[in-house]
Formats: sequence, C-alpha cells, structure tokens
Amino acid sequence: MPDTELITIGAFARACGLSASALRFYADAGILVPAVVDEVTGYRYYAPEQTDTARLIRHLRAIDMPLPAVAAVLADPADTAGLVDEHLAAMDRRSAEIRTAATAARAALRVGRALPSNPDPACRTDPGHAPRRGDDPASDAVWVSGPALAAAVDQVATATLTDPTMRVLDTILFEADAQELTLTATDRYRLATRTLRTTCRAALPWTATIAADDLRSTVSWLRRQYSVAVVATASGIEFATAAEVSGGAGRTAARGRGERPGERDLEAHSGRVDGDVGHGASGVELGPNAGPGRRHCRRSTEDFPDYREMLAALPPVSTRVVLARADLLHSLENAGSSTVVLHVSPPNAVSITADGTTARPDTDAGTADRPANAEPSTHEADHSGVTRGSFAAEITGPAMTVHFAVTTLYPAIAGAVGADVMLDLIAADMPVLIRSADDGGLSTLAMPCKPEPTEETSR
Repeated sequence: MPDTELITIGAFARACGLSASALRFYADAGILVPAVVDEVTGYRYYAPEQTDTARLIRHLRAIDMPLPAVAAVLADPADTAGLVDEHLAAMDRRSAEIRTAATAARAALRVGRALPSNPDPACRTDPGHAPRRGDDPASDAVWVSGPALAAAVDQVATATLTDPTMRVLDTILFEADAQELTLTATDRYRLATRTLRTTCRAALPWTATIAADDLRSTVSWLRRQYSVAVVATASGIEFATAAEVSGGAGRTAARGRGERPGERDLEAHSGRVDGDVGHGASGVELGPNAGPGRRHCRRSTEDFPDYREMLAALPPVSTRVVLARADLLHSLENAGSSTVVLHVSPPNAVSITADGTTARPDTDAGTADRPANAEPSTHEADHSGVTRGSFAAEITGPAMTVHFAVTTLYPAIAGAVGADVMLDLIAADMPVLIRSADDGGLSTLAMPCKPEPTEETSR
C-alpha cells in the first residue's frame, strides 16, 4: 500500500494543472517519475513536494520548450534562467521571421482594408451560456471543446479504412468516463487513440461505435463551436451546443415516452457497453434531426475490437526514443521511397534510410515548418559518398533498426500533437507505439513491414 501522504495521479493532475495523460507521458519520458507505482494495480502516486516541479514543467511547455530542453532545466536548476532566456531568444527570432513573412503576405494580397466580420451567430458561442450541472438533464452529457474534438476526429480518422468485408475498420470508437473522452480507430496496420479532457463529467460511463463518414462530415461544424455536449443515443451520438441544450432541446423524446426528464431505465444503469445505451449518458435522446445547434452521427452495428486487451498483451518496451516531430516528418517527406528504415543509435542519434540509401533532408527545404527550438539535422558522408542525415534524440535502451511503409508511419507522425514524439520500440517485427501531447494524449500503434529483399537475398 502507498504512503497515505502520497497523491493519486488524478488529484496530482488537478493540483499542478496538468492532465493525467500528460503526467503519464512525462513519467515515461523520464521527466517526472511518480514517487510510487503500485506493483499490483499499476496505479501511480506522487509526493506533495513534486507539485512545484510539475508546475515548472507546465510553465516551460507553455512556452513551447522541447522535452530535451526541459530535461536539461530540471537536471541543472542553477542554469534555469539561462536556458529559458536562450529558448525565448530563439522564439523571438522565429517570431520576427513570421512577422516579416506576414508583412510581405499582406502586401502581396493587398489586405489593407478591414475584413468583414463573420455574421454567422453559430460562430460566436458564449461560454457563459453553458448550463450548470443539474439545470437540465443533458448537463450529464460529456462536454468538450469543439475545436479539440474536431482535431481528435481528424487525427484518429487517419487510421480508418473503407473495406466492405470489414466495416468496423471505417468506424471510430467513443468511450466516456468521469474525466476523459477517448476516440479510437484502427485499419489493422495502425491503431490511433486520442483522449480529451472533459469540462463536465458524465454520470455514467458509456461507449459507442460511430460511422467514420458521419464524423468526418461533422468536423467542420464542430470546429466552429466553442463547447459541445456529446450524448450517446440509441441510434448514435448527438453533438449539441450549449444554447441548444439549455434551451430544452431533447426533452421531448424523454417526455414522449412517459419518462421524467433525467430518468434512466435499468439497461442504462447496468453499465453495459457499446450498443446498450438506450437513452444516452444523459438520460435524454436529442434525436437524429440535424439543426443549427446540433449534429447526429450514426451508430455502427459492428463490434469494435477489444484494443485494450491487445495493447496489454504486447511485450515490454525495449527502446524508447523522444525526438522532434519536424525532423522525423522532414526525413519521411524526402525519403524518395515507399518504405523506409528507422535506425536508432543510442544515446542520441536517429536516422532514416530508404532503399539502402539515406533520406536527404537538405539544409533549406522544410525549415519553414521546423520549430525554432528544434536542433538542426547533421550531414555526414559514408564511404560510398551517400549523404547521411541524422537528428538528435533522447534514447533509452539498445540500438534498433525497424522497417516501415511510409503510408503507415507518416500519418501517425503528421497527426501527432506538439513538437515532440515518443517512440516505444519492442522489436523489429513488433508494432511501435507513437505517443505525443501534453494536453490530451494521442497514441498510435504502427505496424512495421518486412525488409525489402535485396538483389542478393532475392536470388
């Protein structure tokens, strides 16, 4: 049993202003390790004196400091001011470049006149209109940021696939609990999971497998809503704005069945999963008819695979790599091959090769997309004269070489959140877990491919 003075991860997250997923990310990156991890349950506990460190990390990440630089600050607190000043100077230089480019863009486009404001009232949602818990039955729904939910759908939808023989591959699983809303999709070669913090807790946990096409068509609407309620219904999922819910929309269905607002049947109380939520987590069914303040997405008849069991069955991680996302993307974009080879060389070097040669990240291309604080790639020449491009990384574990199809690895990296990505490598023939994000976890499981046969091996 942990010491009674220790704090659970949920309480520690609230105390320091970080999400539980961010704390797990920092723990696995070796930045902020829990004081105790229960050997039986796996629960993580933190000491009260770790709160100041957690808050410092939050502040450093708020100014877009990359994880290696954060680790350097924590390792040498005496030089904190110098490292922060150096980082801010780099950001100032990047900001100056952006301002110069913006000035040139305005001149080119002749944007000297005032632009008209958007007259659409749906684009101006007042957060103050959000109902308080208990004001309305739908206040038990999961409330999340509309733009964040739209981004989450975009990110996990890269792991969907249209296959008439396996329709479940073109669905997205929604899971709601007391603190998070989780979206998951898989195409058998990738499995993407994104978690979002909720602004209002669900009364009961629920799950629903939703048609990906419906969700894609709803993304542009979600992106323009400040906050939305997510309600599981018998036919799918309902998204509703604060004005729609507080206006009483959705009560008609419950009252039409002779129920009192907020009344739930025994099936909803049973906690049964996917397909068993008759009236949604809120006890109301807003209805399938789309309106200006709500959208409906259909529930799939397919059962989503038990991905958690599959993740739990994976062998332990052998090598962990933390690196700048821009470096990896740039190498993949310039690989010149449909398959690439990821070379991990401890303690701090990663490179990408293709068809027996190294991808050529030139010194100019792609710099506009590179964060100002990203360490530059280096260029070396091997004995054959082929340019070898490598980039810095924090590596824990032995060296490893893994082959990937670009169409599998690139979407997982491109859809990641934040400047850094973490690669959890097990073996050359085992899936790699790609993780990112400080505020809302995004994880993608990507399957490697077999090495391309060389002329020698194909004879």
